[in-house]
Amino acid sequence: MSKKAAIILAPGYEELEAVAVVDILRRAGIEVLIVGLDKSPVPSARDVKIVPDAALDEVLDKQFDLIILPGGLDSTETLAKDERVVGMLRKQIDGGRMVGAICAAPTVLDRHGLSQGKQITCHPVCREAVRHSDLSDDRVVADGLLVTSQAPGTALEFALRLVEKLEGKEKMEEVNKGVLAKL
Repeated sequence: MSKKAAIILAPGYEELEAVAVVDILRRAGIEVLIVGLDKSPVPSARDVKIVPDAALDEVLDKQFDLIILPGGLDSTETLAKDERVVGMLRKQIDGGRMVGAICAAPTVLDRHGLSQGKQITCHPVCREAVRHSDLSDDRVVADGLLVTSQAPGTALEFALRLVEKLEGKEKMEEVNKGVLAKL
């Protein structure tokens, strides 16, 4: 049975961080559901619109092996203020399942105590917002159930690390043979 992941998009998301992650996970055979706050097309930071597969309310009771938050300052702020998103993340972590966050999105985890005592990384402009987690300068950090990354330029590394955590190093290397990301 294939693993299931959900990526939650809010207006202003970073398109590279969303599309690259969806692409890499799907190449690995992971079923990825693109979730919007509602069913309308979600505009990115540079107005690339993605039509979500599902609205957030439709998936609140579903279980995923991985939930991903792409960055983008506007998107991150929206996600951090949405009680449905925070509740879903809390349930995910409490259930022993993975969460990935990139760029500004790791601050959502920190703000709500979901990464407390864990090592995370985020975009350099967001570092001052991190108060409850141990900050790393690494491009991608995996600590327990959390995988975090810094920016659009680290999206492929981030996605491949998610594949490695979900499906193993062999699958990650197999996917990278076609992608040729520098690891």
